[in-house]
Amino acid sequence: MLTLPRPLDVPFTDTSAEALRLSLDHGRIAPLASRSIEVSTGTEAAPRLTLTLTVIGSSHQAILVERTNDAFIETFACLGENADGPSPSRPQWDHEDVRRGRWAGFTEHRFTATRTKVRGDFPTAAAEVLTISADRARTADDHLSVVFPGQPGALTALSLICAESELIAWQSWHCYPQHQEIVHSSSELRRST
Repeated sequence: MLTLPRPLDVPFTDTSAEALRLSLDHGRIAPLASRSIEVSTGTEAAPRLTLTLTVIGSSHQAILVERTNDAFIETFACLGENADGPSPSRPQWDHEDVRRGRWAGFTEHRFTATRTKVRGDFPTAAAEVLTISADRARTADDHLSVVFPGQPGALTALSLICAESELIAWQSWHCYPQHQEIVHSSSELRRST
């Protein structure tokens, strides 16, 4: 079900898709909007997990909280010109990035990002993003989208796709009207078998 995007009263701040970086060790950034979702752990004895999808600028963070502690933070954002290296890192467009670690029992993070140049009407393409992101969400409550003032089509959308004991998956869309680009990312946290 399509839910209308939340209009924000803040300027569109990110520069371009080229400036995006992925980090798994950046701290929390104050969100402009957020959506928290309880995640099933499969057993009542396991600690409670909450995934919070947040919009920061036209970027995002996905934060997995175990009880009251941050267990995992994915930051996909414009983190500055000096933010190169192993973490944060430039996305490898159309290539899956797999990282291993320990995050509330999950041991593998998978991330893929694509960058698309929009040749036609950008606001129409951005409206299609809203429909796609809402359609992919498990429920309307598992979706977050915001629009920024000043530039038609400036928006960010996030959707929780799966939230099970062995797999949590989400997707994001970042629309850059000034460059006619849309970035789509897919993320997963998996438990080793």
